[in-house]
Amino acid sequence: MIITDETPPSPLKSSSALSNPQSPGSEPLPPPAYGVVQGRTVSEQFLQPYDAAGASSSSYSNGPSSPLLPQNRAADLERSAPRRGESVGKRFCKALAVALLIYGLAGILLGTLSMNIRGFRTRKGWHKDFPIPNNVGVIACTKGSEMKNTTWGFPFESTEPTGSTFGLSSLSMNSSQTLGLGSVQTSFSLPLSYENFFLLSRGVFSSGNLRIMSSPNLEETETAVVDIKITYNDFDQQNPSVLHETSVCLVQKREGRMKKFGVGLFSPREWPSSDPMPPPYFSYDVTLILPEPRGPSAHRLNSLETDLPNFGHIFSYPLDEFVTFGSITLRGGNVIYVESITADTAEIHTSNGEINIKSLTSRIASVYSRKADIKGHFTVAHSLEIKAASAKVKADIDLIVPSSSESGNIIVETTNKAIEANVNIHNPSSIFSQSSPGYSITMSTDGPIDLLVPSLPLDSALRLAASSTDGRVTARLPATYEGAYTLSTSKFPGQVYIGHHEDPAGLGRQRMLGSDTKLGNGNSYSISDTIYWDQGNKEKGLVNLKSKNGGVKLYL
Repeated sequence: MIITDETPPSPLKSSSALSNPQSPGSEPLPPPAYGVVQGRTVSEQFLQPYDAAGASSSSYSNGPSSPLLPQNRAADLERSAPRRGESVGKRFCKALAVALLIYGLAGILLGTLSMNIRGFRTRKGWHKDFPIPNNVGVIACTKGSEMKNTTWGFPFESTEPTGSTFGLSSLSMNSSQTLGLGSVQTSFSLPLSYENFFLLSRGVFSSGNLRIMSSPNLEETETAVVDIKITYNDFDQQNPSVLHETSVCLVQKREGRMKKFGVGLFSPREWPSSDPMPPPYFSYDVTLILPEPRGPSAHRLNSLETDLPNFGHIFSYPLDEFVTFGSITLRGGNVIYVESITADTAEIHTSNGEINIKSLTSRIASVYSRKADIKGHFTVAHSLEIKAASAKVKADIDLIVPSSSESGNIIVETTNKAIEANVNIHNPSSIFSQSSPGYSITMSTDGPIDLLVPSLPLDSALRLAASSTDGRVTARLPATYEGAYTLSTSKFPGQVYIGHHEDPAGLGRQRMLGSDTKLGNGNSYSISDTIYWDQGNKEKGLVNLKSKNGGVKLYL
């Protein structure tokens, strides 16, 4: 049986015909299965706009009057066709301009983001103008321009007595407004559980004062507070750009297994030389506030370290009444004043301001200064080192070793200035019958030396060396000293003065002298001898005093 295929052609087949339209002069295409437009070929329908008047109101239907394309298809094709009047070069230039604009905007956005990431999320490259040490990590920051309580006029409420060299109480409100002074401040909290605190400052505006005090308001918080007040000038009474260039940050660093937390004060490396205005006045007033202890025992901090160039350290309160330290390190460039402080180890540095220590108690202490005098009272259990350059040293020292099996050492050195020292060497805290304590005192300078040793334990060994280039050397020792001594000079014979003393042991012994030896050739003079109560201690100690251009005196 033969079956005639009367199935109408599919739309796909019709569309394939549409995809290859014939020219108007070619043979007409078969009528579409879904209706035709009378009197037109498909090619004509492609080339002619759609006549909406002759079409149904619906957009598309399967009725015999429906067009092959939707109503708006021809118009869409016409709109999407390339504009004949626009050249390829012009279109390329427009596309290139848009691409460059997008690239520039993206670069600005990504560059700002990159700067913020480097500035506030990493410790290296934090800001090219901020000299932050490599071992310091920045946790969080606030800029000076973001701090609160901006005021104009007199910025300080000094805690120092009226007339103090550290206060500004003599300034009036009018004069302060004339100077254009303003201040802002912020605070950071540090849990006492951290135990290791440090304060750091870097930059051209690194100057100010640090104070430490206690507060009953923090008793229940177990938290230390660091208050920072920035005082600055603005000649135009406008928002100064200097605050935008400074930041106060919560920082941390690691030293071996120890992690330290603290506060960093940062400003640019230098003030631009091209700026027509003079460098602004800028000063930090930093206060470390610790809670008052609940009981009779003071708080204990494992360590406190300051690295504050051009800062003064003004500790006008007795710190050991409310806090003691495992170690304390103070580095500044101005006055360091300490009323009373106790630590296992203490290290103090300054360059341009006097060091004045009313009382420092420590096992090991070191004090360093350049062009600034050092004076104070130091109580140490093991060693004290005082080194200065072009600075006078005046020290009262108490040396108390824990046991007779340990030694105590005192070193005092300076240049061009005098040394005045009183060294009291006390009996050890505990005494072992089979051992005797040993002590060492070393002093040197270009200027005069005046040393007094009022007390020295019985049967102890003292090594004393004092030398000066251009000044006289004078040493006074107690009757308990036993051993040898030597005096050396270049121009003047040394002098030894021996007092009449009773036996310090209460045994009725007579004080003995060795064979006095005197040498001199016109260019140098030397005196050597021994002094003792017990024959066995004849050479137990050793005293050596020298001066090149000054006299030497020893009192025994």
